[in-house]
Amino acid sequence: MGPRCAGGCAALAARAFGACQDARVRGSRAVGLVCASVLSLAAATGLDRPFPPIAGEAPTAERAALGRLLFFDPLLSEDGSLSCAHCHQPARGFADGRTTAQGRGGAPLSRNTPTLWNVAFKQRLMWDRRAGSLEEQALIPLLAANEMAADPVRLVARLAAIPEYRRLFARAFPGRGGQISLDDVTRALAAFERTLVSQGSRYDRYARGERGALAPAERRGLTLFRSLNTRCFECHRLPTFDAPLALGVGVPSPDPGAAGVSGEPAQRGLFGVPTLRNVARTAPYMHDGSLPTLGAVVDFYRRGGGRALGVAGDRIDGQVRAFAISDAEAADLVAFLGALSDESASPPAPEWVPSGLPVHRTETKP
Repeated sequence: MGPRCAGGCAALAARAFGACQDARVRGSRAVGLVCASVLSLAAATGLDRPFPPIAGEAPTAERAALGRLLFFDPLLSEDGSLSCAHCHQPARGFADGRTTAQGRGGAPLSRNTPTLWNVAFKQRLMWDRRAGSLEEQALIPLLAANEMAADPVRLVARLAAIPEYRRLFARAFPGRGGQISLDDVTRALAAFERTLVSQGSRYDRYARGERGALAPAERRGLTLFRSLNTRCFECHRLPTFDAPLALGVGVPSPDPGAAGVSGEPAQRGLFGVPTLRNVARTAPYMHDGSLPTLGAVVDFYRRGGGRALGVAGDRIDGQVRAFAISDAEAADLVAFLGALSDESASPPAPEWVPSGLPVHRTETKP
């Protein structure tokens, strides 16, 4: 079944599913047998796919609760000015709305803040894919001199001096005699981040056969997304809408990307493929935040990525090719991307943190 057929069949199956639900209520055995075939057809479209297992240790409620407080507590930074939530704001899709992130003292950093939605399923993290786990990733901004700049010994001492943190760490990590370690800090942060799972969007409901979950424009956009014309699905794969790859798309930038980690010249300009889950909430886009809207992203790809901007073709993955769609079709594609939004698992910011420091709230303007 080709991608265009699959998209059309999915829409047909969704409509039929609604009729089947009505038939089941009426109790018609004959119609019920037909409906069993229809539901099988819905599964055969290939849209409703299981999510991969969580990468790393499964979060416990106690560790996730502790991690949530640590995530919002500026105490983790050396000068008490930054928390994880300064860059990963829940109301902005756990990004920050800035072109590039801001570090210590408001200094601009070199890359756009990626979302934390569905990081639980990622085997490698960061734009250059340097981190092999969420625990490892947490250490990078925590210890970086231009970000949170924490000294491990002093950070642990600050936490241990607060009775509420001692109690929470003892509950989250029993059998440690009340001791707190930097390893426990990163494990708690990772546990909280692994609860940020988005898998209940209107697209997901449609994939499961729910009638009317997607509007007509969104269904047309889904068909385009899965077509051999745009080839979006090759790099943003179901059901996570990302891929465990580092690819070059040709964004003009001096950033070495994965080559800055590996030292391999062939990896220059390659970056991890971000998820499209909740992508409508995380503008601006690309590793350098250079594209302000999803419409601009679609336009970038329909022109062949960086080729239209003079970037050498050997720095651009072969799957990134120009494609011809109308402006109306481009709008449909953007509409579909909006249907990937589901923030039902987003936790509220805590009213307080054990340090007593101010909790960062989402800013009015980035």
